[in-house]
Amino acid sequence: MVRPLPNMEGMKRVLTAIAVFALLGWLGSISTAETIYMKSGSKLTGKILEETEEKVKLEVEVEGGGKAVITIDKSRIDRIETADTFTERVQAAEAQLAAEDFRRAEDSFRELLRNEPKDARVRMGLAKALVGLFRYEEAVKTLEHYLVLVDRDRDSDLMLYLADQYLHARNYRDAKKTAREAADLYPQNKGLQVAVDEFLKKCDRVRSGSEQLKERETAESAERKQRIEERKEWDEEKGNSRESVEFGQTLSDWTSESRPKLVLGRYLKLDAPKDDWSRYMHGGDEENLQASVTRADMKFIVDEVRWLELYDHQKAVLVYGWYYQMKDRYPKTFPVVEVVSMVTERGKEKEKKLARGSWDGRREQVIVDRRTQEIREPGRPTRRIIK
Repeated sequence: MVRPLPNMEGMKRVLTAIAVFALLGWLGSISTAETIYMKSGSKLTGKILEETEEKVKLEVEVEGGGKAVITIDKSRIDRIETADTFTERVQAAEAQLAAEDFRRAEDSFRELLRNEPKDARVRMGLAKALVGLFRYEEAVKTLEHYLVLVDRDRDSDLMLYLADQYLHARNYRDAKKTAREAADLYPQNKGLQVAVDEFLKKCDRVRSGSEQLKERETAESAERKQRIEERKEWDEEKGNSRESVEFGQTLSDWTSESRPKLVLGRYLKLDAPKDDWSRYMHGGDEENLQASVTRADMKFIVDEVRWLELYDHQKAVLVYGWYYQMKDRYPKTFPVVEVVSMVTERGKEKEKKLARGSWDGRREQVIVDRRTQEIREPGRPTRRIIK
C-alpha cells in the first residue's frame, strides 16, 4: 500500500513542532541548576534527580566530561537553592560577591563561565572574586583571556577593570594601552572618554609618586608568609601533607567523641594536580586545594580488642562517618577507608586488615567489607554491609 505524501503546509507544521520541542529540551538541559549548601560550608551544584525525606540524589558534572550521581543525607544539608535561568544564576553569584563571600562567588562564576566563556559580566565577576582572595595574577589572566576570546565589541567596563589591575601591579604601559583601547571602542560615549582621561592622569600621578595607590594585601603578606612556613613541615607518619595531617586529626577527634582510645594511629594520603599543590604550598587558600583533590585514602590503626567489641552496625557507622566526612571535604574523590591493627609476627610488626569502606560505582553505594575470619562476632558470620 502506497501512502500519500503529506502536503507542504502539514510538513511545515510537523517540522516546526519538532524544532520547538528540541529547543525546549535543549533549554531545559542548560537552564536549571540546583545548589546544595552543606552544613560543613561546602556546596554541590547539579541537577536533583530524586528527593525524599531522608536523602537527595544529585547529578553532577565530572571534570573531563561525563556525569556522576551522588546520594546526600538530608541531615548534612543546610539548604537547597534553585536558579532557573542564566541571568538568575549570575545575580546569585553577584550577591555572593557583594557579601564578600569570595570563595563561593568564585565557584559560582566558574560554573557560569563554563556555559558562557565570552560573557564579560561573568568573567569580570570571577576576576573580582579572585582579587578578593588576593589571587591577583590569576584575576589578570582571567580578564586577559576575555581579550583572546572576544576580538570585537568588547566590554569597556571589563577593559577598564583590567587596566586598573595592571596599574596596581605597576604595569603602567599595559594599563594605559588597555584604557586607550577601551576608549577607542566607543568614541561617541562621552562618559567613557572622561573615565579613560581620568584614569590616564591617575597613571601619570602614580608613576611620578605624587599619588599612592591604596595598599592592599599581596601574595607576600605576613599571613601568607606564615602559611608558607607552616606548610613546609608536618608529621610524615600521619599524612603526605599538612592538610592530610590536620584533617586526619579532625576525623580522629570525631571518633574519640564516641569511641575513646579506639584509634591508635592514622595516615591520610591525598592526590591533587601539581599546580594546585604548588599554590597550596605557596600559601594559597586551603579550600581550593580541597576542592581539587582527586584521591583520598585513609588508613586507621585501631585497638583490635576495642574494635572487635563493636557490633557490626557500630563498625559500619564509623566507616560511613569517616567516608562521608572525607567526601564532603574532598568532593571530587571517592574516598577509601581502611581499618587495620598492628600485630607482631616473627619479631616484626605488620598490618592486620580488619575492614574497608569504598564506593561501588556499579551499585552506586558505599560498601563496607570485613575480610578476615578473626573479626567475626561470636556466633555471627563475616558479612558485607551495603549502605
